[in-house]
Amino acid sequence: MRDVVASANGLRLSRRFGRRAGLAGVTAALVMTTLGTTAVPASASKKPVIPSQSQVDQANANAHAKAVQIGQTEAQLAAANASLQTLNDQVESLVEAYNGAMAHVQAAQQTVEQAQAALVTARQSTSDAHVQMAIFAADTYRGAGGLDKISALMTADSPASFMSRASTLSALARHNQSVIETVTRTEHEQNAAQQAATQALSDQKAAGVAAAKAKDAAVVALNSQVAKVANITSSQQDLQAQLAVLRGTAKDLATARTQGLQRLAAEAAAAAKAAKAAKEAALAAAAAAAKKKADQLRAIAASGGGSGSSGNGGGGSSDGGGGIVPAGGHSISSAGQRQQAVAFAQAQVGIWYRWAGAGEVGPTVTDSGVQNVAGYDCSGLTMRAFGSAGISLAHFTGAQWDDGVHLSRDQLQPGDLVFFATNTNDPSTIHHVGIYIGNGQMIDAPSTGEQVGVHNAFRSDYIGAVEL
Repeated sequence: MRDVVASANGLRLSRRFGRRAGLAGVTAALVMTTLGTTAVPASASKKPVIPSQSQVDQANANAHAKAVQIGQTEAQLAAANASLQTLNDQVESLVEAYNGAMAHVQAAQQTVEQAQAALVTARQSTSDAHVQMAIFAADTYRGAGGLDKISALMTADSPASFMSRASTLSALARHNQSVIETVTRTEHEQNAAQQAATQALSDQKAAGVAAAKAKDAAVVALNSQVAKVANITSSQQDLQAQLAVLRGTAKDLATARTQGLQRLAAEAAAAAKAAKAAKEAALAAAAAAAKKKADQLRAIAASGGGSGSSGNGGGGSSDGGGGIVPAGGHSISSAGQRQQAVAFAQAQVGIWYRWAGAGEVGPTVTDSGVQNVAGYDCSGLTMRAFGSAGISLAHFTGAQWDDGVHLSRDQLQPGDLVFFATNTNDPSTIHHVGIYIGNGQMIDAPSTGEQVGVHNAFRSDYIGAVEL
């Protein structure tokens, strides 16, 4: 209950104090911090805001649809992983082919080296043959061709000596012929060695280029598939985060509905019990009145006369000032606790909105995408704010609407809760809550992708306010 202060607001606060004192005098004590609070007699209770079965069913359907979507991405991921494995195998094969090609390159290099060595030998043999050819040419020139045989015949001592010298000269001629053939052969061998070396070098370069291209193509394909798998994995993680939120929402709605129905049942039972007691009391009173009347009639008859009369009346009043102001309830917080709640909310400005969030770290949609950071939804922020001041609230706008005392707009003070609905005449359509901080402003957690901040408290969907 707010204290009456001597200020420009004194008169208004005094009227507010008197109103609340009157309400406290005609209603039972009512402290509801969750939907499951035991009901009080119907004359002092307010109709609870209970999620409909269609809302619960829709939330479950949303979660199921998201799960189906995740199943589809899992199938895509499995196919991509299988494709990735195939590509891995292909890359390994191509890499091994590259390794084989490089082995061929090494073999070709050895062939080049051997061909070059053979070329060196062939060149040396050719050079030696040319030397022999030169000697042969010089000898021929000095011997004037066939004159060496005649010289041998003329100078021979005997026919036997001539034959011996002729045989020797024939051997020399054959040697000279061999020298000529050697020159020709070594030149052919040198040319062949040169061609083999050139071809080996060409083969070596071609094998290296082909192997490198094959490897590069395989790596490009593999990198593309890895990127695809990464994208699908990221998408699946986002969907799983959304599924967790949707399942939490469905669970919260189902719990709220169950607790609300239990509360209605308890209220109905209490009302029936009260009605029965009232009926019994009325019957007893009527019986007592009838007995009293009969006794009076007998007394009058015995005394000879008499008369009497009686009457009574009654009335009522209503209150207004902006929004719905249901009767009943009482304050469950002090001014200091409301100030503490405002201070807590102010400290949360800038924190991201998160479905079903109450300050915990979890999958949160930010301006950079889904991140694992702390976040609040609207009722989660108000729950934590008043929880920091020792006031326990349910994580549900409908339950928070049923707590404390309802106020008209001109009665609002910092620390009161302001509510918003799709139908401002129907509290069952409330969808948002904030903490009033004065001057027509509130602190609230707006919606997905936004941050806790200071916003207009009197929007077109404003339905009413509560002092806890």
